[in-house]
Formats: sequence, C-alpha cells, structure tokens
Amino acid sequence: MQSPSNSPQQRAGNRTTSLGAKRKLSEHESGEPPQRTISEFLSSQNQNGRPAAAAADSNDQHPTTANNSNKRFRASPPPTGSSSSKSPDRSMSSDKMYSFSSGPQPKTTSTTTTTTANSNGPTLRQQQSPAAAKPGNFTPQTGAKRLVVKNLRSGPKLNQDAYFEKVWTQLQSALEAIFDHGKPATSLEELYKGAENVCRQGRAERLAKKLQERCNEYVSTGLRSPLVAGLEEQTNVQTLRAVINAWATWSSKLVTIRWIFYYLDQSFLLHSKDFPVINEMGLQRFHASIFSDPALKTRILQGACDLIEADRKNELDEATDDRELLKKSIRLFHDLGVYSRDFEPLLVQESQRFFKQWAEKEASSQFLATYAENCHNLIEREIQRCELYDLTRRTQQKLSSLLDDSLIREQQSVLLKETDIFGLLAVEDKYALGRIYSLLERLKLGQKLKPIFHKYIEEHGTMIVFDEEREADMVVRLLEFKEKLDTLLSESFQRDEELSHTLREAFEVFMNKGRRSESNWNTTNPKTGEMIAKYVDMLLKGGVKVIGLKPNEMTLADEDAEINKQLDRVLELFRFVQGKDVFEAFYKNDLARRLLMGRSASDEAEKGMLARLKTECGAAFTQNLESMFRDMDIARDEMSSYNAIQRERADRPPLDLNVSVLSSASWPTYPDVPVRIPPDIARALNDFEQYYKSKHSGRTLSWKHQLAHCQLRARFPKGDKEIVVSSFQAIVLLLFNDVPEGGTLSYGQIKEATGLSDRELKRTLQSLACAKYRVLTKRPKGRDVNETDEFAYNAGFTDPKMRIKINQIQLKETKEENKTTHERVAADRHFETQAAIVRIMKSRKVITHAELVAEVIKATRSRGVLEPSDIKKNIEKLIEKDYMERVEGNKYSYLA
Repeated sequence: MQSPSNSPQQRAGNRTTSLGAKRKLSEHESGEPPQRTISEFLSSQNQNGRPAAAAADSNDQHPTTANNSNKRFRASPPPTGSSSSKSPDRSMSSDKMYSFSSGPQPKTTSTTTTTTANSNGPTLRQQQSPAAAKPGNFTPQTGAKRLVVKNLRSGPKLNQDAYFEKVWTQLQSALEAIFDHGKPATSLEELYKGAENVCRQGRAERLAKKLQERCNEYVSTGLRSPLVAGLEEQTNVQTLRAVINAWATWSSKLVTIRWIFYYLDQSFLLHSKDFPVINEMGLQRFHASIFSDPALKTRILQGACDLIEADRKNELDEATDDRELLKKSIRLFHDLGVYSRDFEPLLVQESQRFFKQWAEKEASSQFLATYAENCHNLIEREIQRCELYDLTRRTQQKLSSLLDDSLIREQQSVLLKETDIFGLLAVEDKYALGRIYSLLERLKLGQKLKPIFHKYIEEHGTMIVFDEEREADMVVRLLEFKEKLDTLLSESFQRDEELSHTLREAFEVFMNKGRRSESNWNTTNPKTGEMIAKYVDMLLKGGVKVIGLKPNEMTLADEDAEINKQLDRVLELFRFVQGKDVFEAFYKNDLARRLLMGRSASDEAEKGMLARLKTECGAAFTQNLESMFRDMDIARDEMSSYNAIQRERADRPPLDLNVSVLSSASWPTYPDVPVRIPPDIARALNDFEQYYKSKHSGRTLSWKHQLAHCQLRARFPKGDKEIVVSSFQAIVLLLFNDVPEGGTLSYGQIKEATGLSDRELKRTLQSLACAKYRVLTKRPKGRDVNETDEFAYNAGFTDPKMRIKINQIQLKETKEENKTTHERVAADRHFETQAAIVRIMKSRKVITHAELVAEVIKATRSRGVLEPSDIKKNIEKLIEKDYMERVEGNKYSYLA
C-alpha cells in the first residue's frame, strides 16, 4: 500500500533518493553475500505467489537512518511510496530510509499485513510465521524477516508565492537591463536556476504570462515609438532600414532572453497550446506591434519594392549596402509569414508596371536584334535576383509570366517585324535570330516565324534561279544558300520541325518555278533540273578541283569521300525538283560525253551517283543510264576481239582505232554532221565496219564523228608533243602536213578540204589558233575567226608538258542544242501524260474531269508536273484521236 504524496516536489525527492540508494547497493556487490533491493525482493515474493507488501512500525526495534553506515542492507523505495519535505533544490537528499533485518525463520505459512499511520506518514508492516516460506537466495540465515518503511522528519515548508516574487524580481531586473542594452546584475546561471525552480514548483504558466507581457510592452514602446516618430522625415527605404535595425536589435535580445528562460521554453512553452515558444513569441510581438501598424506596413513593403526597382535600374547605393538591406528584408518577410500575403502581391503589381514601361520604351527606340538581346538580359537578371534575394519559386513563376506578357505577347508586332528579320537573315546573324526565336518559343510562338521564313527563302531562292547573269553559278549558290539555312535551323531555331518543313516547302516552290523566256526556250520547264545536271557533270569530270580543293594535297580516299559528300548535297537539291525528266535528259547527254571521251574523274563516283538516282527515283528512271554503261562494257569486249584479229594481219592500218558501238535506244540522239575524213582514217573505219557486219548481220552502223577524239604526235622545233584533240581538230591539223614550211591555208581552203559547216569550222579553228594552246597561228591576230583569215603551222609553239589536251569546244552545248533538249523534254512529257490518261481511262472506263486531272498529276509527278490547262489540252487531243469521249455530268468515257 502507498500513502498519498503531498506535492510534486516530494515525488521528485523520492525519485532522487531511489537513485541514490541503488548506487549505494552496487558498492556492496563484492565481498558480501548476494543482496537485493526492496523492489527486487518484492518482485521475487510476487513470483512465488506470496504477498509483496511489508509492514513496519515507527517504534520498530531496528530503526534505520540515512547516515547509518553500519547497516548491511540499504534500498530505495517505490517511486510514489512516501512523501518528502518540500525544497526547491533538486540536489536535496531524501528524507526517507528503508531498512531490512533478518531473524529466526518462522514455521507457519500464515501472513498478515497491517497498516498504521502516524504523523510522519504511513507505516507498512508484514509478519510471517516461522514456517511460512523456505529459505531463498536472498538470505541463507533462518529466522524472522521484517521490512520497515519510515519517513524522516521534514523541515519547515517553503512559501512558494514569496519565492516566485523573489525570482521574478530578479528576472524582471535582468529584462530591464537587457532592454536598456545593459548587462544583468545577476549571473545568467543564477537567473536560469531561478526560472527553472519556479517552473518545477508549477508556476510555469504564470512566469510565461509575465514574460510575454513584458516583451510586448518593450516592443510596443521601446521599438515601435522611435519608428513611428520619424516617419514623416524618412523615405520608404529609410523606414525599412530602421525597421530592419529594430528587428536585429530585438533578435539579439531574444537570444539572451531565451538563454535565461530556456527551461521554461523547453519544458512548458514547447508543449503549450496557449503560449508560443520564445522565438515565436518574439516574431508575433514584432508583427503585431510594428509590421501590423498601417503606417509602418505600407512603408516597409514599398521600401522593399523600391529597392528591387532600383536594382533593376542598376541604381542601388553600394555605399549604404542596399543589397544586404534587401536580403534582410526578404528574410524578415519570410520569418514574419507576410511574404506571400502582403509582399508578393505588391511586388507583382510593381513589376508589371515596370516591365510594361520598359518594353514600350525599348521596342520603340531599339532595333529588333538589340531589343531581343535586352529582353534576354532582363529575364536573366530577374532570375538571378530571385535566387540572390531568396524569392520563392512561385514569385519567380509570376514574374516570368509577367515578362512573357509584357515583353513578348504584347510586343509580337515588334518581334515579328518582317523587314528586320529579313535583314538578319540576309546578314546571317545567327545569334540575334536565335535570341528572337527563343523569346517567341517561351510562349510557343516560334511557329509564327514560318510565313516570314518561307517568304524570305522563296524570294531569295527565286532571285538565284532567275539570275541569268550568274546562271552558271546557280547550283553553287543554291548549295551555299541551303547550307546557310540549315545552319540557322540548327543553331538559331533549335532544329524546329515546323520551320524545317517550311524550308523544304519554300525550296520546292521556287525551284519548280518556270517562266517563258529565252533562257528556258519558250517552255515552262524549270532551269534547276538542267543546272543541277550540269553541276553534277562538272563534279564528275573535274573532281575536287570543282569545289576549290587541291588534289595533290589529298589522298585518293579523301578525294572520293569529298566527291561523295558533294554529290549527297546536290541530291538534296535534286529532291526538290518536280520535273526530274529535265534533269534526266541533260544528265544523259553529259553522261554520254563522259563515257565516250573517257573524262570521268572517278568510276566509283559515277556508279555511286547512278545508285543514288536509282534509290531516289526508282529503277525505271535509271534504266537507260544503266544500259549506257553496259554498252561501254560490250564495246570494250568488241574492240579486244577486233584488235586480236588485227595483230595477226600483215596489212594492218597505220593507226590505232578504238570504236564504241552504241545502241540508239539508250543513248541520246545525235545529228549527222558532214565532214571529209582523211583517207587513212576512212580506210580504218571501213575495215572495222566490214568486221562488225560479218559478225553481226542485219545491223547498220551510223558514224558520229563529232563525238570522236584523236591523239596526234606533233613535231615542233622546240620539242615534240602528244596532242589530244577532237576529230574535227585532228582533220584540220592533218591538212598542214602537206603545207610547206612558212606556208598558209586560208579559211576557204580549210573549209573546202574538211567539208565542215561554218559554225563547226570557226569553233574548231578558234580552239587551235586563239585558245590557250595555239598550235596554229592566225593572220590577222584576234580572238574571233573570220572567213578572210589565214592560218599557218606555229613553229614556235612550246609548252613544259609533253602531253597537252586542247579544249574540245565542239562538245560544248550551244543555245540551239539546249533549246532542242528542252523542247524534246516538253514533248516527251506530253506523250507521257497522254499515255497516263489512256491507262487511267482504260481502268476506270468512266471518270469525272476533276478525278482524271488529279490522278494524272499523281501518275506523272515523278517526271514533272503539268498544269491542269496542259492536261486538258492532252485530253482534247485524245478525244480527237477517238481514245475517249465526253459524257453527261462533266465526265469522260473510254472508247475501246
């Protein structure tokens, strides 16, 4: 049984005594029989099924005192078993002592428990008969066992009210000294001890209330009054600085106050629902007394906004450390919990006004590139400011939204100004264009550049295509233009997919434009197909020299790789061409010359280009081109067989002959040019013709002398040379073998001897007497050949090279040949269109006009798109030829 405790102080004293008793027991563990504490003894008694209570009397014959060092057993009481005297000091010793003694062992098993009370508290007494229990581990002796529990006498009771007033007087004096920037007279340790003792006496709530009242009084008078008194003479920033200084002062005082009242803060305030902890109390008092004041609140918030605007204008006063003031202000707003409710809305409002004014001023006074750059700088500074001054992420998002609205959405007309963007595109200002695009893309408006981008590409590309003065450089300029635009897409427009589609669409538009003029021979065929074919011809003939590289500085593998790279670039242009039949016609002519003249720079490049065309356009597109290569292989085999027979003959021709037999279906059509062949060459040609007809009966050979070339050995006084010339050039040079030294031949004599037309003869003589290698001399001198001119063998000709090649001017295309090619392509396109119409009508039988036109365009797109008016003309021709007829409902019917 337990007696009721008198007070918390008594319970605390009991706990202290219990701990002390346990420590003393541990000292007797060595050298003495095993001993137990009272709690252990009672526990063992409970486990054996016997009562755990003991009784004792105040008049017991074995009293025990706290200072009796001769006692063998000392134990601590249960935590709430007795009362103790009141004392504010936790180190005070307990006034209760427990004793245990042994006697003869009882022989009975009966147990009685009695309870008596005296002035010092209850006394428990337990009696046990001698035979009640067997000896245990606790004591090996036999005899009676008794447990005596007593209270020591308590001292005089402490007057807690008087003690509280005494302690509070000391604490209040210390608070006054702290608030007056002084030092407390009493040590902080003693002040802390007094506050702790008061709390232990149950007066924590009263102490907290007094502390709160005193702090509130100080903040309301000592801090607020000076701030309010100087409002009229101060600016917003000065008021803000004074408030920040007051907060710093108050914060430093709160640190000292918390040191003194730390026990109150941790043991009571931390778990109280009615009182905040000291730091929170300090914030609440400051917010309620200073920040909540209407006059101060407006000045404080506006002062912080004024500092931010000054920072935006680079007008912060470094001497007064305004940046640090702004940081402290934002931190204070966070601490007071007014950042989101009071400061952020005002900052957003002020920022919106500033951004709008800034955008209007910059947009009206700056060039587009400068405006875009300044916008980016402003956005970057805002982001850095948010991070530097600890503005929240929500504030950063709101400011970013305001920037987008003010700088971009409301200034779209400035950012999309066509003339300025055209100027930036023309000078290839990738940086400025990237800045403009990134601004627009913040609001997903980058696609609004599409119309301007498309218009610029179309206009600039059209200018290149129809620039007749620089027509020869068309493909090179287009490649450079395309490369520049690709770079812009990659570096400025972040590979925007929509703008990439715009680039392809614009290229397809201007590259397929056709107009009737002398340049395209009165047809609507675009020039791009022709010029791309000619550029590929130059590239395959000249190799890397065409693109400005030096072959002697590159390996063969590097040359092939560079040529393949250039062919891939040209193929990108070729994809935009709709009328691929024009390209095919000119490419076929140029390929024939390269194969017949042996002028290809690389066989691998030729085959690679053919493979690219086959992949791009299909096998039907390259069928004739592949046949040309096969004809050249067959011709080489044919000549090997012919030469083998010639080596066995005794009457071999005096010259080496190489003939290429071509099929007329696969190769271009060449006109017959009349010319008188020298007798030796004529005999060799007749000999090969007899051999071929004997081997292939029923075939007819048609000689194309304008495609032939010869290699002559020329003797000059300054050194012999090997000259590679065309057949016409060779015929003219052979005439001078019969001219005596110093003799001349007139233009008329040469014409009569060769039988060449004036056009062919003049170009031939010009290449021999007026070009780079002048193996003939002309009188009078000049670059043009006239019918009155005379020509002679140039005995003074010299050149460091042993083998020279004279330009074959007769193979260069003339305007008439170009015109013939274009007209032939246009005619073939009409024939193919009519064939497509017949195929469609045969399968559909009856079809409307609109459907027929759409299907014809789809069927002929790869060869070249015709206008609907041209398709209608072909329909009329087929109706006239009775392939189809008109029926009701604007339809056509097929006639079998």
